[in-house]
Amino acid sequence: MDERLTPVLVVGAGPTGLTVAHELARNGVAARVIDRAPAPATTSRALVVMPRSLEIFDDMGVIEDAVAAGNSAAAFTVTFKNKKVRMDVADLLTGPRDYTAYSGLRTLSQDDTERMLTESLAKQGVEIERGLELTDLTQDGDTVTVSLRDAEGSAETVRCRWVVGCDGAHSAVRKAAGVPFAGSTYRDEFIMADAMVDWELPHGELYAFPSPAGIFAAFSMPGDRRYRIFGNVPTSPESQGAEYSEPTHEEFQAMLDERVPYPAEVVEEYWVTRYRVHSRSVPRYRVGHVFLAGDAAHVHSPAGAQGMNTGIQDAYNLAWKLALFERGIAEESLLDSYHAERHPVGVRLLKTTDRLFSVIAGHNPVARIARGRVAPQIAGRVLTRRWVRRRLLGTLAQLRLRYPGSPLNSEDGTGWQEAPAPGDRAREADLLVDGEPGRLHDVLRGTHHTVLLFTGLDDHSRSPVELCRVAEQLERAYPGLVRARVISAEPLAGHPLALGDTDRSAHRQYGMASAGAFVVRPDGHVGYRGRPIDAGRLTADLAARLPGASRTPAAGHAN
Repeated sequence: MDERLTPVLVVGAGPTGLTVAHELARNGVAARVIDRAPAPATTSRALVVMPRSLEIFDDMGVIEDAVAAGNSAAAFTVTFKNKKVRMDVADLLTGPRDYTAYSGLRTLSQDDTERMLTESLAKQGVEIERGLELTDLTQDGDTVTVSLRDAEGSAETVRCRWVVGCDGAHSAVRKAAGVPFAGSTYRDEFIMADAMVDWELPHGELYAFPSPAGIFAAFSMPGDRRYRIFGNVPTSPESQGAEYSEPTHEEFQAMLDERVPYPAEVVEEYWVTRYRVHSRSVPRYRVGHVFLAGDAAHVHSPAGAQGMNTGIQDAYNLAWKLALFERGIAEESLLDSYHAERHPVGVRLLKTTDRLFSVIAGHNPVARIARGRVAPQIAGRVLTRRWVRRRLLGTLAQLRLRYPGSPLNSEDGTGWQEAPAPGDRAREADLLVDGEPGRLHDVLRGTHHTVLLFTGLDDHSRSPVELCRVAEQLERAYPGLVRARVISAEPLAGHPLALGDTDRSAHRQYGMASAGAFVVRPDGHVGYRGRPIDAGRLTADLAARLPGASRTPAAGHAN
């Protein structure tokens, strides 16, 4: 046995595990990362990257790679036999809650996502140990003893403080920790391919074709007429329990012929797979010193393209909390907020995708009639309403994700009206940074907590000079851990802590007619809001979030 204590063992090097390890390293905690596969995967698998995930990639410093490797999806079109509804993504992701620098969906092959995260992780000194699987774990107080085995059968025993299971739907971590994975398996199979498709539709968009027979979808990928195509097919009695068989060209073509209401030909398949869809979830995301994230914690239908994005959000939520505790800056209660925040998201996701799947792919008579006769009429009336489309896309984009019941939420004052609430994603806004056009999320980028002090626009506004003194006080109290900025409606040239909002757009985005303050967490969610602005209350809130800051060196982890 290796007697050294590994701070964090991350099991699984998919997007979720890589995000956990990356963010731990960026926060000053080096993790050991293992994966049972002998080499990185080379197939596309999860494809659609939502705007909120792109915001996270921006914060992580990998957004340029993601944009370069991916393909923009400017619109999402739902086509019935006699009805087509096209939703322009960039045009709909507007307004205070949905405004983002990444107002389009992107298709990015999962192997490219894993490659760019692995490369960025390597720059931080963390390498993936491949061909190494977890076979058992036991917890004893504050440590976890883990049994590992390599491809040659050699065994290794490792003692860890924490284990994060990101090893997928068949998670060895989850099984070894004794966590149930309750749920069900859908009756249908799905067949999927990366393929060249010849049809009249323009490349560069996402398409869905609900029909009485089921669902067919095609998502544009990089490459000439290249698409991810998939749909559901009934499982025959003789295939249940039989060995896996790859879907054939004829199956895909038959699906297009049956469900696409105009001529379409599958020219060539580059990668194909057949799989069953499950709807399962764990009852708890933390068991002692073991955490579960991504598909190890929840699996669901592909409806809505939420799976990989939700796993990345799990990882992004957990990593900063675990790092602050490991560095002695936060109390262990912070770790419990991971389950409190992310478990409700997972449960809600399963319910939503279950309902959506039953409508778009169910084989009961009601679902077939709904897709064939009712849905086109409803779509024509409902999805043509701008507010409905904005809400739908804002939710799918994960920009409206919030933690309303989080134990980390706090507020003072009343009359907030349209302002973001504790637990909400901190909104994006255009403003002046060092006198140049910039974005508020540029200020949030990093591993620090951010205090935003709005001067206000009404008779109760505050002096920007006075608020800059408050900001300086807060930064001095928490060097490297807190960044404080004043969002000033009046010009204030030359002060490094002042952000210009001379056109008042940032104040409008945040609903801040009167002066007020927000504390934004490292994961970009609001933790506290308060009015009137009171330095003592802000200091007390930060002291509760960072109780060990005064006794722990913090410099060097704010980038």
